[in-house]
Amino acid sequence: MTSTDNPSRQQEIQLALNSIVETSEKWLGRLRKRQVRVRLASAFLTTVLVFFITGGGILSYLLIRYGWTYLAALFQNPAKAYPLAGGIFLFGVICGFLTYFFMKRRHESELKELSSSLDEMKKKMKEAREDPGSARGFTEDALSLADKIMTILPQLVRKRNQDSLLFGVAAFIFTISVSGNLPVAILVGVIVWLYFRYETRKTYDQEISKFEEQKKSFDQRKNEFLDTL
Repeated sequence: MTSTDNPSRQQEIQLALNSIVETSEKWLGRLRKRQVRVRLASAFLTTVLVFFITGGGILSYLLIRYGWTYLAALFQNPAKAYPLAGGIFLFGVICGFLTYFFMKRRHESELKELSSSLDEMKKKMKEAREDPGSARGFTEDALSLADKIMTILPQLVRKRNQDSLLFGVAAFIFTISVSGNLPVAILVGVIVWLYFRYETRKTYDQEISKFEEQKKSFDQRKNEFLDTL
């Protein structure tokens, strides 16, 4: 009797595949949420950095060309200073938006392979439920897709481990921009960094370890299944 004639063995494989798909979909959702946070933090940092760098460059140029007297008169005349600062800020915001959408395209590209593999897996599982006679072809394709998913997912999760530092820097700059208090800004930045670092490591240790156990169990069942083909 082959494994394709053994409903119990086939059901075990399908249950393992269902578990892998469910876990992978949860992680895909988490990764997408984390990527949105990363894009927002990066856009904010880009806006602030461009504003200060561009503003500093323009002020340096005006200082060299016209001297301190001109700058003092400029700052004493809001009608001239505000449009200049507004233009610099608008340029920074535009750069921030460009950063967001550039990173969005890159993030979507990073998740495209995992997302398409999951969609293909669910499609094949649906076809197998509707046509039990195609079990062997489904299982061979599904095993290949499962191996691919279990290779891609941990790599994508590990890439997100360094995001906590980005969030900490963004919190520091935001706080110092609003409050102007350096010690408070440092404290807030460190707290945000430690929080996201703890959250990421805790989630990674707990969930990825479960996923690795699923992978080991699946590999064992897969090898047993392939030996009977």
